[in-house]
Amino acid sequence: MAGLVHMSPVPMTQTTFGCFEDVGDCVYGACCGACHLGSVAQKSQSGDCVSTCLVASCLSLPLIYNVYAKGVLQSALQRVGVTQEIGLFECLCCIGCVQCQVSREIMNRQSQMAIGGGMAAPQVVVVHAPAPQTM
Repeated sequence: MAGLVHMSPVPMTQTTFGCFEDVGDCVYGACCGACHLGSVAQKSQSGDCVSTCLVASCLSLPLIYNVYAKGVLQSALQRVGVTQEIGLFECLCCIGCVQCQVSREIMNRQSQMAIGGGMAAPQVVVVHAPAPQTM
């Protein structure tokens, strides 16, 4: 297996139903999910607040919005170094809770990077050398 790269997934540290950790953010997400999604994209620098909010508002049908939000949230997590995949089942059942979880995760990781001098924790990448060729 030449050129195989193994990366261990970086999980989220926040729980899905941790609304009491940041009640204000969860109330914001519950009252205006599309605006909250835009602010999550803006905080992680994975998108523009206004355009993300407008697209989310136009896709206001429940299942379509949930799939769009999953993509935005996954992109936001990747920008802060989280490689854990967001479950489709979670997004279909409780997208508001997932949005708040990702928002708390982004705020937590950004504050850790600010305290640590702006350096994110390095990810370990293992690369295997190709097998020697014999003639």
